[in-house]
Amino acid sequence: MKKHLAFFLALGLILPFLSAQAAQSAPIEMRIAHAYPEHTQHGRNMNFFKSKVEEYTKGQLKVTIYPSASLFPIDKEIPMLLAGTIEACYSINGVTEAVEPAEAIYNIPFLMKVSPGDSRHLRAAMASPKVEGILVQRFEKRGIKRMGNVPTLFGFFIVGNNRRPVEKFEDMKGLKIRHPGGMMGPLYIGATGASAMTVPGTEVPVALNQGVVDGLVTTIVHYHDARWHTKYVTLPFYAGYTLPFLVNLKWWNNLPGDIRQTVEKKVIPELMDFAFKEVTEREKSYVDEIQKPPYNVKISTLSDQEMERWTKAIRDQCIDAFVKKVGADGKVMVEEFKRLRPQ
Repeated sequence: MKKHLAFFLALGLILPFLSAQAAQSAPIEMRIAHAYPEHTQHGRNMNFFKSKVEEYTKGQLKVTIYPSASLFPIDKEIPMLLAGTIEACYSINGVTEAVEPAEAIYNIPFLMKVSPGDSRHLRAAMASPKVEGILVQRFEKRGIKRMGNVPTLFGFFIVGNNRRPVEKFEDMKGLKIRHPGGMMGPLYIGATGASAMTVPGTEVPVALNQGVVDGLVTTIVHYHDARWHTKYVTLPFYAGYTLPFLVNLKWWNNLPGDIRQTVEKKVIPELMDFAFKEVTEREKSYVDEIQKPPYNVKISTLSDQEMERWTKAIRDQCIDAFVKKVGADGKVMVEEFKRLRPQ
């Protein structure tokens, strides 16, 4: 009897220890949703993140990616993140603005100096406590850990369309132009005399083919990856655009400290290096590639004088709208962007 009692007492002491050990060894799940196919830069970036996280944490953090809006539409990603249905999402500027309007800073027309393969101004803003630092703080107040802007692009081209070459401001008048949402798209397109339209990304090819829209504003990389080709494209870029990588703040804070350190200090910097290298190479090569068969896109480039005309007609009203919406932080961010502008 005493032997049996001793056995059960020992078992009672050991089982909680074994359960704790099992709990510690079980991988932590990180579910990431995004709206783009795996063959796009969105997909390439997240697959890189997954491989590095699982390698560096030795499987302690297991990443599952849900691409192509397979769980829910893109505009539901952040609400589902906040609800804890997913731990992270890799979103886009236009959608994120609905939660935090300060995100629009990167998309103000003609504020950022950017062109295919040139990310100097973007990198400077991302390193600034008066731009990216303000965004991090504002997102934290909303229960979101902002891991950063992981680029799939450096900027949006002036316009792509199927009607005519756009070589001067007046050429935009009357065109129906699709934009991806957000504050700045309608302001930019409307100021040119064109009509701004929103069409879900999955429907863009059909909308272009059927003439529902005449053209669009987007990035060279996604334009080519998604096969959104038009007859004409006008360069250079008129604005930047962000791809925020967002994490549920409560979930993040509950992670073991060593995992947080590994992700934030090791994986994210490597992911940024990977993404910037990819986009630098692809923006330049894609500009050449889309001009060749079977795409045969005709490219025009605005002169410096014409760019100045567009800037004067559009930028200030967009800055005013941004500052009015965001408040004092918005003014600080705009002034910092101007200060950081490369010569």
